[in-house]
Amino acid sequence: MRNKNILYIGTPFFGYYKQIIEEFEKQGYSIDHYNDRPSENALTKGLIKIKRSLLNSLIQKYFDKIMAETQNKSYDLVFIVNCKVFTPLMIRKLKDSQKSARFVLYMWDSLTLYPNSKDLIPLFDRAYSFDSDDCDTLEGLSFLPLFYCKTYENVGKEVVSERQYDIVSVCTAHPNRYSILKELFPRLDSKGIRIFSYMFLNKLQYLYNKAFLPAFKDAKSSEFKFVPLSEKENIEVLKKSNTVFDIQHNKQSGLTMRTIETLGAKRKLITTNTNVKKYDFYNEKNILVLEEYDLNVIEIFLKHEYEPIDQDIYRKYSLHSWIETIISDRSDNGYLKRDF
Repeated sequence: MRNKNILYIGTPFFGYYKQIIEEFEKQGYSIDHYNDRPSENALTKGLIKIKRSLLNSLIQKYFDKIMAETQNKSYDLVFIVNCKVFTPLMIRKLKDSQKSARFVLYMWDSLTLYPNSKDLIPLFDRAYSFDSDDCDTLEGLSFLPLFYCKTYENVGKEVVSERQYDIVSVCTAHPNRYSILKELFPRLDSKGIRIFSYMFLNKLQYLYNKAFLPAFKDAKSSEFKFVPLSEKENIEVLKKSNTVFDIQHNKQSGLTMRTIETLGAKRKLITTNTNVKKYDFYNEKNILVLEEYDLNVIEIFLKHEYEPIDQDIYRKYSLHSWIETIISDRSDNGYLKRDF
């Protein structure tokens, strides 16, 4: 019996692709991986967000490269995450070259951020999204939340007698996140709450935001980091923390990767995403939904101990289970509360 082969196209964001590949391999698959963008340099990533059409020639050249390198291979599964730059015509050409493969799309971002992806969904045998609102409004899109990796599960198993931070916040500095953190964190700091904050921003995106977005008009470059925190650094900070602070993108309703990783690490969560109350792992002792910025409410919440959740629910959000769903073509596994 021959090995099963997967063509996996997805962004190498914070090293998640390596762990996805490793889990596919554990489940018996051989993987060929390509980035879903032609380059990881700051200019290319910035232009994809700001004006993708300027990169049409580069994108076509990159797609042609993938086609040339895979045309003599046979895949059982073509798995694409987000598909930020490829057109419907490109996906059709890829399908024509891999007629025996099952094509699966996973939307890691909301369709409000990448509306062109809507045209791709009918071309796939199965399409998933982390955003339940997108799944409710768009036919052909199945709900599948993000996942935590083994690394975060290991953090949750460690016993730490004393932690250095009350709150840790590591995020990309979208305008709504920046506005909230700029106001709230100094107030919490004045109360003696120990905070680790790391706001990442692409340099080109920072310059664009300064020029065109009111929230960044008075922003200083010193407030941001232009190199993302490595996975190892992020894990070390998380180990030293009690609670993770997470602000959803204002154009997304799905739970962030940070939220699910916090679940995996068995840390408490402060979030602005009210949708978390719909999920089966929600526990008000572990999760504070911040609808008003009441410092007293935050202080009281920080004093609570983490309360373990049901192990069956906990395992359901692991990368192992996520990959099993992608492979087996399952749909919604009851992540949301039935009575909400």
